[in-house]
Amino acid sequence: MWYQIKKTKVLYKTFLITTLISMSACKEKYSKPVAPQPKPVEAVQVVPADNNLSQYVGFYTAQHIISVSTLREGKIKSISVSEGEFVHKNDILAIMHNTDSKLLLAQAQSEFEAAHANTLQLSDLVKRSNGLDTIGALSTSTIKDRQSALSMARAKEKIAKEAEKLAESQEQQSMVRAPEDGVIIKVSAQPGALAGVGSEIIVMAAGNPEIDVELYDSKSVNVGEQAKITIIGDTHPIVVKGEVVRISPYFDPDTKVRHARLSLKNPLPIPLNTYVFVTLLPEQVKNFVRVPLTAIFYTKNTPLVWVVSKNKQHIEEQNITIVSLKGQDAIVTGLLPEQLVVSSGPDLLQHEDLVKIVQMDEHS
Repeated sequence: MWYQIKKTKVLYKTFLITTLISMSACKEKYSKPVAPQPKPVEAVQVVPADNNLSQYVGFYTAQHIISVSTLREGKIKSISVSEGEFVHKNDILAIMHNTDSKLLLAQAQSEFEAAHANTLQLSDLVKRSNGLDTIGALSTSTIKDRQSALSMARAKEKIAKEAEKLAESQEQQSMVRAPEDGVIIKVSAQPGALAGVGSEIIVMAAGNPEIDVELYDSKSVNVGEQAKITIIGDTHPIVVKGEVVRISPYFDPDTKVRHARLSLKNPLPIPLNTYVFVTLLPEQVKNFVRVPLTAIFYTKNTPLVWVVSKNKQHIEEQNITIVSLKGQDAIVTGLLPEQLVVSSGPDLLQHEDLVKIVQMDEHS
């Protein structure tokens, strides 16, 4: 009996010790969690995009291109300007043969003068007739007839004056004048040629000097944006500044381009329609950087990249704005030059991930 009790105690002690050892092992196992292993990633150092600004070909022009045409039909008598000449508003550019209008004007002036003289004569006669009926020198009917004749004479004088004004207008229409200050860029007709009403005779440029630029890519351009304009001179290039003042709201369906107009502070020392090189300079140009397209992922249609920390172990999401595409790269804002970003498989990473850079891509 005593032996059985002793054996039971030994077995209990053995079970208890085994249990304690097992619990101690479990406690030790769970008190030391396994450290997460860093994920291998490829990274790239972003570089400034200052040297990747879009350059365009522009043409020197003016704010307004005006087609000056005739106001009456007839033969062109003379053209008094030449291409490249500066003219002022109301300067005579061309004269039409105006024999008929001169004759009509002379006739209208003669008729007006006669009507005016008749009015003066009848007016004086009526003045002298006043009161003569009261003393019996003239009958009342005679005085009324004279007053009626004066009224008719005044009406004829008015009609003659209107005819004279019309003839003067026709005479003026024979002279083609400059609608405003500007430069003659084209003479479209020759003296002696027949011209109908509205026929173009002169083309002139007026208003402030401008550059017309064709935008052939998807780059965002804004009114007020600054630009560098380069003129290829005989000895060395000339560089001036311009500013975007107008942008066409749509692309031309045939050429697939849209136009922007740049204003200049001063005229350029080159003929109109001369080509120049235009480089647009957005305000944030110094913050434009290039990143490979493989580094970009999207969350709710928002483009992002993973930026690698300075210790090269942690990552952080960074929103970016894509400005344009250049081959396998994107020109973006939202990053600074020399920052490291994950260049491959960014959509497989999460915020809590540790990383280990196993390859640095060249990106210059």
